Amino acid sequence: MNKHFTSAAVLFFGVLMFCACSAVFALEKRSFLLAGTSQGLYAWDCHGDPVLVWNGGGNPPEIKKIIAVPYGFFVLTSEGIFFSGDGRSFEDRNEGITYKTIKVINENEKSFTNITDDLKDIASDLSNPLNLVTCSKDKVFISTNGAKSWFSIQGPVPYSTIKSLAIVSSSNITVLLGHSFQGFFSYTLGKDSSWKKMNSGLSTFSKTFEEVSGIAVEKSVSNFNIYAANNFTPILYEWSAKSNSWSVIEHFQKDFDMIEGLVKKGPYFYFANRMGIMRYNTADKSVELDKANELISALETKTGQSILTICGYDDNGEEFHFSGLWLASLPPARPNYVLASQKRGLYVQATALKDKNRLEKLTDFMAQNSLNMITVDMKDDSGYLRFKPLSNLTAGIARVVNPLDLDTFIPFMKEKKIYLTARLVLFKDSILYSYSNNLYAVKSRSAHGKPWQGTKIGRDGIVKNIKEWWVDPYSEKVWEYNVAIAKELIERGFDEIQFDYVRFPTDGLNLDDAMFGFREKDMDKESAILSFLYYARKNLNCPISIDIYGANGYYRTDARTGQDVETLRKYVDVICPMFYPSHFSEDFQYCDPVEDRPYRIYYFGTLRNYFIGKKELVIRPYVQAFKLFGQFDRKYYGPKYIAGEINGVQDAIDLGYTFWNMGMKYNMLTDAYSNITIK
Repeated sequence: MNKHFTSAAVLFFGVLMFCACSAVFALEKRSFLLAGTSQGLYAWDCHGDPVLVWNGGGNPPEIKKIIAVPYGFFVLTSEGIFFSGDGRSFEDRNEGITYKTIKVINENEKSFTNITDDLKDIASDLSNPLNLVTCSKDKVFISTNGAKSWFSIQGPVPYSTIKSLAIVSSSNITVLLGHSFQGFFSYTLGKDSSWKKMNSGLSTFSKTFEEVSGIAVEKSVSNFNIYAANNFTPILYEWSAKSNSWSVIEHFQKDFDMIEGLVKKGPYFYFANRMGIMRYNTADKSVELDKANELISALETKTGQSILTICGYDDNGEEFHFSGLWLASLPPARPNYVLASQKRGLYVQATALKDKNRLEKLTDFMAQNSLNMITVDMKDDSGYLRFKPLSNLTAGIARVVNPLDLDTFIPFMKEKKIYLTARLVLFKDSILYSYSNNLYAVKSRSAHGKPWQGTKIGRDGIVKNIKEWWVDPYSEKVWEYNVAIAKELIERGFDEIQFDYVRFPTDGLNLDDAMFGFREKDMDKESAILSFLYYARKNLNCPISIDIYGANGYYRTDARTGQDVETLRKYVDVICPMFYPSHFSEDFQYCDPVEDRPYRIYYFGTLRNYFIGKKELVIRPYVQAFKLFGQFDRKYYGPKYIAGEINGVQDAIDLGYTFWNMGMKYNMLTDAYSNITIK
């Protein structure tokens, strides 16, 4: 699908003058900058007012990166790649880029829309600028004709996500690739065409490679010099072909920081971090804020928006092409961000809230420990509702067990100024699984469409069913039922909806036997999750939170669950990662002082998750307030263990947390709080 956008700004003679052609800019190095924001693309002569030259036809995409080539420039956006040769019109350059099919439900009418896969990076070839490379999280796309068409190759490992790219050519085209936790790879077309690892010398984080966030290439006398950088553990590297390994140029702040948009010019490296655009001098190893920050600040003042990327020249002919500027910018103002922030709470089962005396003791305990939120199951892990629904749609399907009297409970909690989060277990639902002769259940291929359950081998060696009942995430009727429950709970006084099990089944020897009868043409698991979240976001006017595995908070990955935080940020307000120390391998973050392992897990996990979500999401981790039987828990679990978790969250990004104990045994928190300074 080709899209052509012509900006109204071309009516202005002044804009026509300096938006003539990128080739002219490159040759004459005139004062000209293109600046990308969340509201569109601006052109600026570094003096007057910036002019909006493209805004996606009134529906502006997020602009991630701009690169200049001798024949124009490319703009990487959340809706794909666009090209301009004259600065006045922009055309879609996505032929061959894969897309997601999203199912849209509007007043019982079903339609489909295709959205380009979320592209992570774009780069051009220094030797031949008609060669370009871009990538989704698991595919690499290469063009040899100026992005008029693309062909794809599969990424190097089955675990997404690809983070950074470069492309070079001499006798053959070679793609250089940085992964989020698997290191660095190269792929040479026509030369046995396979990915080669280039990981020797790279930093690791608890036995996985640290994220390769940027790649820079410069021409040398005989070949190319290759450089790379890490996020989170901010290290700058140079590749040595002679030793076939990376050497450290500089290890910046030792604790935690980011390096985005790596650029090499002469003796300098430029990159974005939380302070702005930094310049590193290889001669004296100094690092300082670059003067480009002054231009960025002026642009933000004039446009009233955060600048995400810039490309062009200043008055002195100095070239600027920086991305990753969101790191130092204010995140977009989301209406639900403030509502959902600074919530510190307890997970409580509905049965514990039915007794008035117990409820009063609970709220007194919360007040004593500065807690202001309760997360309660309103649709539990088996699919039973814990309240009596008023909606005909809900009541016609649901089964209610031991319901909470919302008309009494909610006013009492409002009087106590306690924020109420309703937890809804989504696609794991034994009630909806059995409804209407298993109409919405995941089906079994081998059993000719009968209901599917995961299997495991028991201790006796016999294959048994796992006690989980999954419904089809592709079904809009499943969405409608769950969102109807959520809407009613908000209307009756809950403040937030928290979806759990927003995923496909992940356990079972027979996962390949699972069949999804409601899958539509061209849809896959990720598009099913995105379609549901799009539907939920459209129909719920409240903060939406989602629970994820701890590993999905630590790394850019949707392994096992399909839950990619970078993608989820478009649809939800709160991410609740389960950074339970007992759920990581015993050697994860296991270093001296060993007893500080809970602190390290929550400190680094919260920070990493916040920046993976581009600072747009409330990160509210679930805090382990229970003991399992691993060696570490047996030795260290207690008040200091819990205090370390909380201190880790607070010292990272202090936006809130929720204690989880399935049995609601929270007495230890009183002792834990004696080791915590509430901020």
